[in-house]
Amino acid sequence: MDEFAEQDDPSDFVTLIPLIPLLPLSPEVISLNTVDSTNSELIRRCHVGAVAPWTVVVASEQSAGRGRLDRNWQSEPGSGLWCSVLVDLSGCEAPTWLPLVAGLAVFDACTRLGASVELKWPNDVTANGAKLGGILIESAGAPSQWVVGIGINVTRAHFPNSVALADVCGEAFEITSVLAEVVNSLHDHIESWREANWDTANPSARYHSVCSSIGAELHITRPNEEPFEAQGLGLDEYGHLIIARSGDRREIVIAADVVHATIKPCTPKNS
Repeated sequence: MDEFAEQDDPSDFVTLIPLIPLLPLSPEVISLNTVDSTNSELIRRCHVGAVAPWTVVVASEQSAGRGRLDRNWQSEPGSGLWCSVLVDLSGCEAPTWLPLVAGLAVFDACTRLGASVELKWPNDVTANGAKLGGILIESAGAPSQWVVGIGINVTRAHFPNSVALADVCGEAFEITSVLAEVVNSLHDHIESWREANWDTANPSARYHSVCSSIGAELHITRPNEEPFEAQGLGLDEYGHLIIARSGDRREIVIAADVVHATIKPCTPKNS
């Protein structure tokens, strides 16, 4: 447990009392004032010993938060929700859909909070094209165990072309309330998917209905390739994006290959 020494100093912990009644489905809520990354913290704990599914790590501040493709995610104290949740997908033969299902969960949570948002493939949550939140999925180091990292700007945003819930909704939210809405929504989506024997028909239909990348003109940037224009057509059986370049040249792109898939223009699907 030495590797937790710095994080486990009692002064680093925020009181759990306000969180316990909000997250009755979580066997443990690890709440920290500061951490390098909530994903990294949860993965470290999984490597040391057994961690129960739906364990949550939440922090007021991340010193080394990150997004997809190792991008930095700026997460200053009290400005947003930075959390990670351990999800078990035992029996699931389509884990590539987890980022999209998680995106739907966050989309629904933000909608219930009153935000008019859209999903940008694979799982960025945006408002009128400005980034509100993002999701990073990483292996927990054991079969079928995944860490779902979620970052949402709540009180303020820091990057260009980003926005906070307070800007979109015109009101301030307690971060604990946003945490409860998001984690409970993720739980509902995953468990509904499990009850459907991991069938992807419903998630696919729902995702097609709320994703602004589908049916939009996209400007796509990938490593070692000139940027190009294409139209988003839909998803394949794995949740990868089907696009068509000029001349109806169709191809599949996967999230790991896409640096940017900018939508021109971006239209909210729940407005």
